[in-house]
Amino acid sequence: MPENRITVKIIVDNKADGRLMKEHGFSAWIEAFGRKILFDTGQGKALIQNSALLNCDLSLADTLFLSHGHYDHTGGLVYVLKQNPSVKIYCHSKVVIMRYSIREGMEPKDISMPQKAKSAILSLNTEQVCWITRPGQIGSNIGLSGSIPRTNPFENTGGSFFLDTEGKQPDPIEDDMALWIQTDQGLVIITGCCHSGLINTVEHVRRTSGQEKIHAIIGGFHLANASPRRLEATCEALQKWNINIIIPCHCTGDTAAAFLRNKLGKKVIQGFTGMTWKTDN
Repeated sequence: MPENRITVKIIVDNKADGRLMKEHGFSAWIEAFGRKILFDTGQGKALIQNSALLNCDLSLADTLFLSHGHYDHTGGLVYVLKQNPSVKIYCHSKVVIMRYSIREGMEPKDISMPQKAKSAILSLNTEQVCWITRPGQIGSNIGLSGSIPRTNPFENTGGSFFLDTEGKQPDPIEDDMALWIQTDQGLVIITGCCHSGLINTVEHVRRTSGQEKIHAIIGGFHLANASPRRLEATCEALQKWNINIIIPCHCTGDTAAAFLRNKLGKKVIQGFTGMTWKTDN
């Protein structure tokens, strides 16, 4: 593969083609500018099966990026470390905190990073784990968003997320982050769940990267519970930015994905486990 061609292969997603395992979660294999990056790990089981079938050799990854600390993005961490004990990990320090989803009429659900994964990552030294909160870069053309400011009041975290089982302390999910890659056609942005909001995320990446043109955005957008106003505002922003490719995955929601396709047309392509997307370079 030419060094300037970007390849993104979806290893874990809620949807899958027939030969692969689907799972509520997200993970992607990224090859860019000589780097091999594993973005999130799903819950674990699908990563093990699908990475082998998709010829994604986890032992060759030089970077593991964790977008946030929910179980469906960090559950495969222990397996990754078994395959690749020295992989460099980038994540926010709050990926390891306890957190819960509380829906009306249901018991609180622990959605934290699994305990074995917490123990594994906390046992690693600071040379291997880079705890980040601010924007930074892991290469001349690859950057990390750091914590994303919440500037649009209509963009919430997308669910009933709390730091306690009583539902008294809302979880702002401060650890939510995105990864970006600079290409000749513009930025390629990868998101895990976009708990910060899609508009907040893109505006922050444009501002901190110094690059205005967005070529593609791929990942979970967490719009399943979005209000009509939020969906309309999101489409208006995507149209204004003139993004070439939009690939909704994981937590975007079927209704929201259909809304985006209806408004934005062929540039919206549904993501799924096994999908491979490449730049044209």
